[in-house]
Amino acid sequence: MKNTTLTLNFLLDKASNLTVRNISYQQSYPEFLEYFQSISNIEKHHLIIASHFTYGWMPTILNLDLFDEKDILTILNEVKTGKLLDAISLSKVKKAINNSMVGSSKLLHFIRPDLYAIWDSRIFKKYYPNKKSTYGIDNPNNYLQYLNDLTEFSKQSDIEKLREKVNGLLGYPVSALRAIEYVLFEGIN
Repeated sequence: MKNTTLTLNFLLDKASNLTVRNISYQQSYPEFLEYFQSISNIEKHHLIIASHFTYGWMPTILNLDLFDEKDILTILNEVKTGKLLDAISLSKVKKAINNSMVGSSKLLHFIRPDLYAIWDSRIFKKYYPNKKSTYGIDNPNNYLQYLNDLTEFSKQSDIEKLREKVNGLLGYPVSALRAIEYVLFEGIN
């Protein structure tokens, strides 16, 4: 990872001291996941609803651009089946979802939490600890690098210990990527 001080032991230690700060996020998260698990094919109706509930987790208002609706729906359905997107496809999703990599990462995460991690300014600052701003947060290649690093990090033999701590805290199971991201978001100042 870009932040080489982040180790599994460090995250385990941080996870031991976490408390749930936002009950609304805790309650809505499994509902958002269930929404996508309950549908077999993402259609325009689902995209509009999901984009808006995703932006319920953000301080900005959604500007949904469905100019390339068919292409976006194809991409999101490929994600649902387990496809890892490249920078070109991520850019298309980003353009549709407020031109935001942050909002797009959340939507992708809700569709496939085992493959896509949430990316936002707090995570960006922890991932790039030497950067003074969030310039680059909307670059799909930066998100892909983060995603690749978290995926590799999640392959550690003791990652289940971190998942168990986060699962116990939240009261429901989360993916390894979500456990790592959650501790990065909540546990590191």
